[in-house]
Amino acid sequence: MSVTPNRLSSWLVSRLLPRLRSWVSETWTPPFEQPLPSDQMAYEAQVSVVRVAWRRVRRELALKLQGQNALRRAYIDPAQHRRLLWIHQGTPQVGDSLMDLAARVLLAGRVESVDLLTEAGLVPLYRADRVFAKAASQAGELRGPYDLILLHSASSRCVRAKVVHYRHVPFVHIQGLYTGPEFNRTLFGFYRLAQLLQCAPEPLRLEAKLRPVMWSSAQEEQSVDALHLPPGALVVALGGVRDWRTYSQWSQVLHGMVAVGFDGVVVLVGSDNALTMRDDVLAAGTGLEMIDQVGRLSLGQVHALMRRCALALCSDGGLLHVAHAAQLPVVALFAGPIDPSFRVTEANQTRCLYAPQRVDQIPPAAVVEAAMAAIAATQKDPSAHA
Repeated sequence: MSVTPNRLSSWLVSRLLPRLRSWVSETWTPPFEQPLPSDQMAYEAQVSVVRVAWRRVRRELALKLQGQNALRRAYIDPAQHRRLLWIHQGTPQVGDSLMDLAARVLLAGRVESVDLLTEAGLVPLYRADRVFAKAASQAGELRGPYDLILLHSASSRCVRAKVVHYRHVPFVHIQGLYTGPEFNRTLFGFYRLAQLLQCAPEPLRLEAKLRPVMWSSAQEEQSVDALHLPPGALVVALGGVRDWRTYSQWSQVLHGMVAVGFDGVVVLVGSDNALTMRDDVLAAGTGLEMIDQVGRLSLGQVHALMRRCALALCSDGGLLHVAHAAQLPVVALFAGPIDPSFRVTEANQTRCLYAPQRVDQIPPAAVVEAAMAAIAATQKDPSAHA
């Protein structure tokens, strides 16, 4: 029987495609055994295997052609890797940065020093850090030399920074080739760094540190002290970058809280994109005392402010993760492709509300109910938020 081109093509596809899919599936499969909340199954079902394969080929080839493969290490050995640099570039979002770098606390006390090379807009997040000795956006601002590079991902930005400035320094992959799904970045970082440090991951689940961490400077703390916030203040994070993650019904929420007996002080925070929403809330006539700090605070100051409050109301975004770093009880609003499990851990004191498409689909009454329940829980056990 003759073999036609069509039959040959079908045979090749049937033989090669499963192998190709198995190879590329390593890019969406976590490199550790712990379960990771993600949308991996949905991603697998719709992704182009050929496109993912090409991305993996490009990234692996870039490392190989630039002589980096021989420098890759399987583990962090604190006996010889004393001075570390974490390269985290190409991800400018505040929330992603706080989640991705949360696990740095595992390095404290194990190595001599850790520095951070990151995006310029994120450097202020880590100026008062107690793990990173120095954070900078330019390699020339860092002291070096380093024994090991923590290469956060195999993206072109991270690899370029490594090759240009630290070509001959050994490295380990943190996220590495893993990319594609939405996933819980905080848990990924802890499980992966524990793996690299050869720590037993099980005790981590029992500790209240699987969360973002952040520290404010003494100046930021003093500036917030000057606001004289009353005990039990409620902080509301206004604004947002994407409309489907921006809640526009905070005035209705505050009216609803007043109707069921809330009479506390409300602190409004947010960046300049929240100014119009701030004006609407102030004009809504809720009768509550409002402290307007929209567009006036650094992220370090927001963190210090949140630590002095009793509850935060936030949509999914950077300020949600600042609230998590402040160990503050939170009512958080999520929508669309972002399942709450991708953002929240058991260490967070967070009540989550979810809508299928936009956070504005969440009724104000549901937010009121969650907020009042959180306030009641805090009043019942004040030690839950210290």
